Amino acid sequence: MKRVVVVLAVCVIALAANAVWVAMETRPASPRDGGAIFDTAVVPANVRIEGSGPTILMLHGFGAAIDWWDEIAPALAADHRVVRIDLIGHGGTEAPRSGYMIVRQAELAAAILDKLGVERVTVIAHSMGGEVATALADRKPERIERMVLIDSPPTAGTTFTMLTRTYLTPGLGELLARFRSDAAIRRGLAQGFAPDFPVPEKFVADLKQLTYEAFRAAHEESVAYREAKAPWERLAALTPAPPLLAIFGTKDAIVPPDQAKIWAKVPGARVEMIEGAGHSPMVEAPAKTLELIRGFLPPVPATSAVP
Repeated sequence: MKRVVVVLAVCVIALAANAVWVAMETRPASPRDGGAIFDTAVVPANVRIEGSGPTILMLHGFGAAIDWWDEIAPALAADHRVVRIDLIGHGGTEAPRSGYMIVRQAELAAAILDKLGVERVTVIAHSMGGEVATALADRKPERIERMVLIDSPPTAGTTFTMLTRTYLTPGLGELLARFRSDAAIRRGLAQGFAPDFPVPEKFVADLKQLTYEAFRAAHEESVAYREAKAPWERLAALTPAPPLLAIFGTKDAIVPPDQAKIWAKVPGARVEMIEGAGHSPMVEAPAKTLELIRGFLPPVPATSAVP
């Protein structure tokens, strides 16, 4: 019995030590996916800029990076300046030990826009990126020309697989982080798409960029932001609320598709469903997603393009 107690004590100490070690891991900023590093007062961030014209800011979701926009960004860059940002801890942006609050993510986005001299911007955001877009609008409503939210949760309600929930469990998650394989990451990512949709290998590499602390803290801060006040309520409270297009896949396994209609409570909002798509229509159904976005954006006068 004494031996069992000793073994258990050693295991507990080892788990605790590993948790502390993993939590201390950080990652410096590094250009990635065609981006360049912008120094800001928040963190150094990986930013990719394409095209010229009215500015579109693209904000990816939890565990993703700027390459999740690859299927639609080039087409939009034909007549817009498209600015893609890796959020804190994601992609090529610095992963610090702390500071993953949604409001701080919005401060990073604002800092990039300030550096570029952008006063008015259309924001296209996916999933957690929609919360960052909402916080950006909260910060300075007059800066937001229009918003497109793609499968972004309007309330606190989301669903994750047992694998992801286990990975987010303190102690156990840090242990699993030591042994995660590409196959396990791919299984975790699969929930972000409709059943049988092949997970792009580059997205596996994106998730591997996250430190464990960035992964868990980003998730916890996302939940905390939505629980403090529902995103749809935050936008509806703005005067006036920015024109909003909410796009949802009918097979979203993370945000229940019937929640899409909640966005319609925001004054003037439009809600569009993409049949057969999961949580990431801009990857799964880029042509339809682009069609909806194009139909929502105002025409770009030929004289409005800027170098």
